Amino acid sequence: MIHATLSSSARPFPHMPGTVVALLFMLIISACGGFVPQPQPTPARGLPTFTPTLRPTPRATVTPTPPPAVQALYLTLTPTATPTPILPTATPTPYPGLIQMGKLARVIAPTGLNVREAPSPNAKRLGNFPPNAVVKVTDGPLEAEGYIWWQVDNEYGLAGWVAGGDGEDIWLTGELGEKRPVNRPVRLGDVVMVTTANGRNLSVRYEPGVRGLLIKRVVAGTHLQVIDGPVILDNVRWWKVQRADGLTGWAAEGSKRERWLSPLE
Repeated sequence: MIHATLSSSARPFPHMPGTVVALLFMLIISACGGFVPQPQPTPARGLPTFTPTLRPTPRATVTPTPPPAVQALYLTLTPTATPTPILPTATPTPYPGLIQMGKLARVIAPTGLNVREAPSPNAKRLGNFPPNAVVKVTDGPLEAEGYIWWQVDNEYGLAGWVAGGDGEDIWLTGELGEKRPVNRPVRLGDVVMVTTANGRNLSVRYEPGVRGLLIKRVVAGTHLQVIDGPVILDNVRWWKVQRADGLTGWAAEGSKRERWLSPLE
């Protein structure tokens, strides 16, 4: 250390305190390198530098538990049905006289109805249904040539087309009414009515033929059930008949001009 003593007159700055001067001097020396050579640091042998890798410590993952689903409550209001009273189904009543398919009909033409092969007045004639005859309707109606046609069958072999009317007059009706005598040949199993004229009675005999022993004479209008026959004798057809009270015997169907036994239809 150098100690210099300077008189106040020799000081570069006679009016400054010593401490300030000393500080200025030190600053000057520091700025100029201090006049003392600075030792150079010896480089140290390089060592591998390890840069620490910061790995985040895994944290426990907390999986949030979802709150229980809130189920929406829907209130369905079902309207209360007002019971509708069940009304009985009305069964249509056919108009009196209405002809229906598959049903029976009655011939009401005064002279009966011609049966034809086709629904035409010019078609081939197959036969005739007498007044009051009952037939089964199988087809129709069909309007042709001014007439209303029905296909009918008497279930005994005669079938074809008949004119039920001409728009004004009715010749065939669905209204059967009570059974009526029909002018047609007697068949086994028929119920017949005695139709002798002029108040005459009909003879019932033990055997067929005019020589058969007489049992009883029955009046016109009597109903009989045909149970056997026919037997043709003396040019007459004989039928075994039975009355409701048990009277049984043989009776003639009629002559060429009259009918004494008429089937009821």
